Amino acid sequence: MATVQRIDDARAAGALADLLNGDARKRPVVVITIPSARDEPWIDVDEVAHEAGELADVYLMPTSDITWEFSHRMSHGTQVYGGAGRVYPVGHEWLTDLQRSPLRFAWSERDGEKATQQLISDMFRMAAAAGLLHSKPTRYLREVDAVVRWVVAGRALVEVGNPLPATIAEELTVDDVPIDRLVAPGQTVKGWLDPETNRVDVTRSLSTSDEALAAYSIGDVVLAKVTGVDERTAELLLYPETTTPPVVVPVQIEDVTANPFDDLRLLMTEGDVVAARVRTVGPAWSLVLRDVDDDEPITPAPSLLPGGPPWLVEDIDEPASAEESAPLPPPTPSTPAGDHAAGLAESTAVPASPVRQPAPVPGPRPIPRPAPANAPASSSQPTASTKALLLQIDGQKAEINRLRREEAALRGQLNASSDEREQLRFLYEQAERRAKRAENELKSARARLRKAGSAKVVPSAEEAPRFADREQGFKYLVLTQWASRTIPTEQTARPLPDYVLGPNFLDSLDALEGVKPQKVADVVFEIVTGRAPEIEGRKVHRLRTGSGGSDPYRVRGDGAVAWRASLQVNSASARRIHYWILPDGGYEIDSVAIHDDIGV
Repeated sequence: MATVQRIDDARAAGALADLLNGDARKRPVVVITIPSARDEPWIDVDEVAHEAGELADVYLMPTSDITWEFSHRMSHGTQVYGGAGRVYPVGHEWLTDLQRSPLRFAWSERDGEKATQQLISDMFRMAAAAGLLHSKPTRYLREVDAVVRWVVAGRALVEVGNPLPATIAEELTVDDVPIDRLVAPGQTVKGWLDPETNRVDVTRSLSTSDEALAAYSIGDVVLAKVTGVDERTAELLLYPETTTPPVVVPVQIEDVTANPFDDLRLLMTEGDVVAARVRTVGPAWSLVLRDVDDDEPITPAPSLLPGGPPWLVEDIDEPASAEESAPLPPPTPSTPAGDHAAGLAESTAVPASPVRQPAPVPGPRPIPRPAPANAPASSSQPTASTKALLLQIDGQKAEINRLRREEAALRGQLNASSDEREQLRFLYEQAERRAKRAENELKSARARLRKAGSAKVVPSAEEAPRFADREQGFKYLVLTQWASRTIPTEQTARPLPDYVLGPNFLDSLDALEGVKPQKVADVVFEIVTGRAPEIEGRKVHRLRTGSGGSDPYRVRGDGAVAWRASLQVNSASARRIHYWILPDGGYEIDSVAIHDDIGV
């Protein structure tokens, strides 16, 4: 647990500012402030210090002349005061890029809980960026087989044999990968337990890029994350940095869309998850997006840890929930200041305070007017001393009323400030929801635009080549797929082999509904080039004589062996293609049929 260092005077505040602006720091610094009206911060400084351990230094500073001294020494926009907190990363980029050191506000207990978790997340992220996770630990770490029980709020709670569960922090594992893409409940993962922070480090168990991507083959449709994009080029992340460097694949505009005048910035943005076909495998990976059909099966992304979930999943448009779509009720305004002041003008009694406001301090009791001394019967006028005392009492009453009016005005300003803050919070939450919906709609629109630009162009009847021989027409489609999916530099090494269309194939193709001839030609290209068995979605297997698992495999009299591959997956009556592998290694494409048809 890190020691919470208190800033108690202006000299210490100046020293802290000098530390942040200097070059001596080797780890992030967390600065938490106490609101001016409180003795303790809303932010849980002890929890932050416990999580910090050796990864960061933690400071606590009151909001007073001390924070003003600190602010005077800091650049504009980098200060912190008024109950807020901030983590300052190593280096000086945060001086010009304020997003590198976000300010976390806390005006209430609820805000404090949220800001506490935000600061811990910022601290972990900055510690990882500073390379502190790879430094040699100064205390003993116990190797454990951690069993994941829950995944919540950026943390995995794991059993390690102790009474209380330990945690795995997403920010300390893989950059920009959420915890539910790292581990799943029930998974067992090897890690190293820090008994002081009760945190498990699993980074040494992460799969290397070579191990993770070994299952990908040429022709597979895989997922990648957009990490950079400009007008003509983009960068796709195939696998993030773990114990090995990230696998980043550059793509050109012709790999994404058939329209050379498109702007890639309108088709994708950083953070988008896109489907792409593997054109060449590592170490020189290449991907193409323009020839991926909507119904093509996608090879699941590899897991980062053994037995874990895919590190990347396809973006799915989900309708906004009722909670997200319904606006929040506006905050109930406090009693207006003007009404409050008006009430005081009519009566010296202080009215009841508004809801959520502290009860007013009772005014001073009226000073009793002393009874005049018994005057001589012949004199009805008060003495000079009595007149002076009466004037003093009247002056004090006027001062009391003035102070009460001033108190009412100040309370009205306080009420107005509270109402304004609640209104701003309400508007901010509404804006957050609108921004989230707009972002989802924009992402969906970009995906539709990208698919429209990359859709395979089917020539019209006037433009399409016309063949008197139906077989030549279909083989032309297969040749087109080969030319589109095999880069020119590899076409000599990967020629399109000769193959035979069976006597019933074209008739079965004409009779089959739900699959375009271009799609069938695409799969035939994969079959005759030997790629189909390497593509998981094709589900290539030998064809049996019956539907039972013990029925013998189908073999023709000339020794040819019957095989089957999927044209579709996850759909009713999914279409299949049947073919023969001949004794000399050649291919005869027999027929296309629905799933339940096993005849050839």
